[in-house]
Amino acid sequence: MKPLPRLRSGASALLLTLCLGGVAFAAPISGAIFTSDIDGTVNVNHYAAKADVYLNGGPTNDNCDAAAVDDGVYVFQITNPSGTVLLSEDDISQREFTVSGGVIVSANNHAVTPADCGGVRVQMIPFADTPNNGGVYKAWITRKSDYIANGNTFRNSDTKTDNFHVLVPTAPELSALNVYKFYDANANGEWDADEVPLFGWLMTAANGFGFAAQQLTQSPDGLTRFDNLSSLENPYAVQEGTAGGTWHQSALIIDGAPQAVANPATGINLVAGETTEVIFGNYCECKAGGKPKSWWVTASGQTKVNDGSTMNPEFNALNQLNLRSSSGSGWNLNTTTTSQATNWNLFLTWVNNTSTNNMAYALSRSAAILRLNIDAGYVVGTNLHHGSGMTISALLSAANTTLGADGSTPLGDEPNRATQEQLRTWIDEINNNTVMVIMPKPCKFAFYLPPPG
Repeated sequence: MKPLPRLRSGASALLLTLCLGGVAFAAPISGAIFTSDIDGTVNVNHYAAKADVYLNGGPTNDNCDAAAVDDGVYVFQITNPSGTVLLSEDDISQREFTVSGGVIVSANNHAVTPADCGGVRVQMIPFADTPNNGGVYKAWITRKSDYIANGNTFRNSDTKTDNFHVLVPTAPELSALNVYKFYDANANGEWDADEVPLFGWLMTAANGFGFAAQQLTQSPDGLTRFDNLSSLENPYAVQEGTAGGTWHQSALIIDGAPQAVANPATGINLVAGETTEVIFGNYCECKAGGKPKSWWVTASGQTKVNDGSTMNPEFNALNQLNLRSSSGSGWNLNTTTTSQATNWNLFLTWVNNTSTNNMAYALSRSAAILRLNIDAGYVVGTNLHHGSGMTISALLSAANTTLGADGSTPLGDEPNRATQEQLRTWIDEINNNTVMVIMPKPCKFAFYLPPPG
């Protein structure tokens, strides 16, 4: 058998074919290809983004005499490093480029940028993310004629390749919202150490990007946590459920800073990787429940005082207070030698006086009625009076203290008279049942999450 003739290489010899049993052999591609950034910098180990990757052929900015790629029309593809997954996203007809004089001079539907050696660089996007964990890709070129002859494939023997890296984008750190609920028993807007958390309370978190979720606060901390939130979707809003007319919001605290009371809490900007804390405080109210003096001086009032078949326990309870007469002297009832009927009449005469010349006397009458209301169970001493910021029992104690300190407070006797007058005003609100008071423990409430879907 005669030896095969030696093939001659050259840029013009794009394809030399020997027909041996129907198999076509293509001439290897001369020169080299490489990837670069838009400025032509080669050997870029990592590109920040896929749009930063450009295809170069042959000569470089530093060496325009470097080995050139054969002239002709080529196609390219982007794959994973092993070539098993095609990543280029546009049709092969869009991935053509032309080499002339050893440099790329044009490309189909791909952006180009001028190169220093008289050619251009070709931007290689669009292509999908590589499945390679290290962010490695492979760029391939082959002659268009070889691609067609090989059944629309890139055959290893007919290609030039170059691997490159694109930085794998790190998912932004996610944030969280911790939302708490507590019972603000003293309505001071602070979560005091003796105030209890509320659990089973509905909270809704949402933003303007379609996120919305509802959860109930949980035992034992009154906390519900919204996880996996993106700070790129700020701002967020958190809304607490409303439990009815007796419930009132008294506190909104965000990351430890008290805010103006609002529901929902809006404009919450999360920080990547951090947890933002939102605290809602609420209390519930009831009527003070007192019976006024005008009721206590009637037969109904007398019957209530005598409900244990004796009025002496109530009279003795009044005697424990520092009650004053119009003159400022101490006032009490003798339950040892004086009959109950006589003491009742003495009480009526004393309490029915309307004089305010001696404010200590006026305060004494109001304090006596409050003591009867508490002992009868009409008023709960542990309830909190809004205006004074004191429990009703503490308010009565404050009145008793000032009566013990000063029993005569006529006009001009300041500041004691003003103090006693204010205490009397607050106590009359309770006795006359004209004011709402805060209960020391939460009222009943019930929230239900909507069914899924």
